[in-house]
Amino acid sequence: MVDTAIRKIEMLRHIPREPRKISTSELRARLAAAGFEVTQRTIQRNLQDLSAHFPLVSDERNTPYGWSWSKDSAAEPLQSMDAATALTFTMAEEYLKEMLPIGVLSLMDPHFRHAHHVLESNGNGLFAWRDKIRLLPRSQPLQPPEIDPDIARVVYDSLLHDRRFAATYKPRDSEPRQYILSPQGLAFRDAVTYLVANHRDYDDVVMFALHRFLEAEETDQPKRELADFNIDDWVGRGGFDAGQHEKTIRLVARFSSGAGKHLFETPVEGQRSLTVCDDARLELTADVRDTHQLRWWLRGFGPDVEIKSPKPLRDWAIEGIQRQLATYET
Repeated sequence: MVDTAIRKIEMLRHIPREPRKISTSELRARLAAAGFEVTQRTIQRNLQDLSAHFPLVSDERNTPYGWSWSKDSAAEPLQSMDAATALTFTMAEEYLKEMLPIGVLSLMDPHFRHAHHVLESNGNGLFAWRDKIRLLPRSQPLQPPEIDPDIARVVYDSLLHDRRFAATYKPRDSEPRQYILSPQGLAFRDAVTYLVANHRDYDDVVMFALHRFLEAEETDQPKRELADFNIDDWVGRGGFDAGQHEKTIRLVARFSSGAGKHLFETPVEGQRSLTVCDDARLELTADVRDTHQLRWWLRGFGPDVEIKSPKPLRDWAIEGIQRQLATYET
């Protein structure tokens, strides 16, 4: 009797929350790995019995059939959550919500609600910690675009389980296209979530904004593995700025003392020197990639920066200033 009870507890631990599900055959395999040899028929009978006492639901709309915890059930039906874990969940909710797709937030909502309950009932002061911490964006905050939660689930599950998925994707300025994608990773820039993936059997890695997917459907095909692919290396080589400006340049720029002072404490990557000029301006020398992000950063300083070299970058800045003046003159 005790062994049966322990086996049922182990079974409940492996059942995911809706909309994910687990089949009885997969449950049997996981129980066997944990040392419980049992027939699939016994598992089916146990699940029926357990569903009378726990919020378990059976999805028989399509094969393979599967079982899930109800999406409205308690976040931790079999485990307790200590105060430190609860604080981590609430901080993640506060500061990662702009990075997480809506579909992921909806899946995490029961955990967040449970974490709030744990902190509110805890008397050690951790609940007030959230009111003492703030993360301030340096640029103008942007609202994240809306992402279909069902599409987000397909993308995240496919990435997690290393499977391809079929998708309809609409680029910003062209008609929708059909893809069979092998997800390699996710990247976040400002308020936009990007999937890093390759199409069919091609090795070229491309970015896809999640909010531009119109449809997504899981497949049982394993993803195409790319030899030596590493998302950090890909980003470091300018993956986000592919097709724009990719070469490394020696940047020399002079900042007003107020605008450039922070570079003493937070130098740019590749910074070689920062010196004070005779006119009190600060001259920066750095080896950096000529990317869209670099140009956006420099343009943000307006009249408080002068690009000295390289000449093509200086000419680009001058042309932009002239076009801006022409706009104001009209």
